[in-house]
Amino acid sequence: MKLKNQQIIIFLTLSLLAFVMLAVIPAPTAFALEREYVVRMAKADWQTDGKKNYECSLWQKIPFYGEGRFTHQSGHEVRFDLYSDTPVMQDARVILQSEPPPWRHDDTVFEIAKLDFSSGHNPLTVNHPYASRMFQQLENGMSPVIIYRDLADGRDIIAVMLSPIHFRKVLAKYRECEQSLMDFDLERIKKFRLYFATNKAELTSRSKRDLDNVLRYLKINPKIKQIRIDAHADARGRRRFNDKLAERRSESVVKYLVSIGAKRDMIYAVSHGEREPTFSNKTAQGRSKNRRADVQLLETPPPTLEEQKAMEVARKAERRRLLREKSIFNKPPVVKKPASDKQSDNNPAAAQQDMQDNPEQESVPIDDEPPPPNFINLDHLIDKNTVQGLKK
Repeated sequence: MKLKNQQIIIFLTLSLLAFVMLAVIPAPTAFALEREYVVRMAKADWQTDGKKNYECSLWQKIPFYGEGRFTHQSGHEVRFDLYSDTPVMQDARVILQSEPPPWRHDDTVFEIAKLDFSSGHNPLTVNHPYASRMFQQLENGMSPVIIYRDLADGRDIIAVMLSPIHFRKVLAKYRECEQSLMDFDLERIKKFRLYFATNKAELTSRSKRDLDNVLRYLKINPKIKQIRIDAHADARGRRRFNDKLAERRSESVVKYLVSIGAKRDMIYAVSHGEREPTFSNKTAQGRSKNRRADVQLLETPPPTLEEQKAMEVARKAERRRLLREKSIFNKPPVVKKPASDKQSDNNPAAAQQDMQDNPEQESVPIDDEPPPPNFINLDHLIDKNTVQGLKK
């Protein structure tokens, strides 16, 4: 009987203590509820595709969220893109980390990087080296996880996880596609520049490597029909010398392309001398960028030899015309006003009537600028008092 009473007392004491604890400790708030978007084991699947010599892709569908995709393009490092079916409406800060699967208890979670979420259907792009780290973790059986707070009110924590299951199953096919990629940017090779030293026309080792890549690109893209070369020089020195220098630079590019196997009839080279600078010739940096040859790969065939000769004649005629216009000995013709113009000057109503009667008169340019001087005027340097003293 005594033992039973002691049990009742203990039960009542514990019940009272539990009631006091519930009264003192406040109820938890609705905060930090985690929403996970995870690919389940039964549905985990990776797919790969690509375009030979251009691009290779490896991606996984994330149920109720979107897609995670690795992309490797020629001349670039691998990158990762997260796509969301529902567009993200504002920017946010995210944590990218790697977590072990449930059956690997010995491995630990570690942070890969802190990155920025941006608005739109492609809220996250992870570049090298973090994308390569994600790829390596998947290859090792780990799960990259993207964690951020809910963009609605920031109360919930959202976790988007990639599954490593069946990743190695398609890895061999992806690696095979990567072996066909080029080690240069296929978009840059379509239009690039070669630079030269002062008063030199010799190609640098970097320029030769770029031209070698041109020939490699021609083998994988038969649509290219023309290699256009525009050679230039800076503005130092005489114009004729710069014209010859630009011609030598274009010839150097043409000779090297032909020597490595390019067809001569698909190359169209033009030299411009110092006439088309892209930067100021007043600075050393600007002049160094003007000593160049622009190379373009076009899908249109080059002009015929007759067309090239005709265009060269037209270019030379245009250069002579510009030289005559800039010459200080070239005085513009004096335009004499007809009598009707003098009457119009004194009578505004008559001028307006002339414009109505002759509407084409408005488009006739009037050169009212003073002619350029053909001598050096030094009168402003002579003291007038001195001149009067000499006359006396």
